[in-house]
Amino acid sequence: GCPAQSKRRPFLQPSGARRMVVAMKSSQTPEKKPMRSVTEYIRSPAQLNQIKSEAGKQSRQQTAAKNFFRKNEAQMVADLFRARVEQELEEEVEDWRVTDFQGDLTRKAILKVQVGQDEFVHLYATRPSRNDQWICLYAPFKTPRCTLEMTEDYYYDLPDRRMCSERFDVSSCSTREMCQLM
Repeated sequence: GCPAQSKRRPFLQPSGARRMVVAMKSSQTPEKKPMRSVTEYIRSPAQLNQIKSEAGKQSRQQTAAKNFFRKNEAQMVADLFRARVEQELEEEVEDWRVTDFQGDLTRKAILKVQVGQDEFVHLYATRPSRNDQWICLYAPFKTPRCTLEMTEDYYYDLPDRRMCSERFDVSSCSTREMCQLM
């Protein structure tokens, strides 16, 4: 089974949240870095039904291309947090591969990252808008059977950075009393 975790705090859904649907052009080809997927806001139930019916008409190639780009995009989001997770786990991980993901990957990303043979870390990253910094939470010591939790209650804070003294030898630092970094 999956290791149990206690709930941290209640999660409040923003009142102005809108649904987003990802649409990709079939003419895109794989490049070194995948391009951001084109997104659009859904303003009415009729518009949502229209997009769902059009999505059902996609060819297998179009669906495979869309899945390829979304998985690469999820991997790029996970790569942003690798060093911080390794720092919290106090070890370098042998693998760092996204195996499952949820969210729009623009403002919300919930990721299952394989870090070893049967070891996983779950990441819960959010940001208010595309131009803001990600706020990331994590859940370590997960197994292949653990499913992604959709609320932040099941995750721990992932600190942005550590103090200098935890990363460097500061014994010869002459400004320790007035340090602005620590």
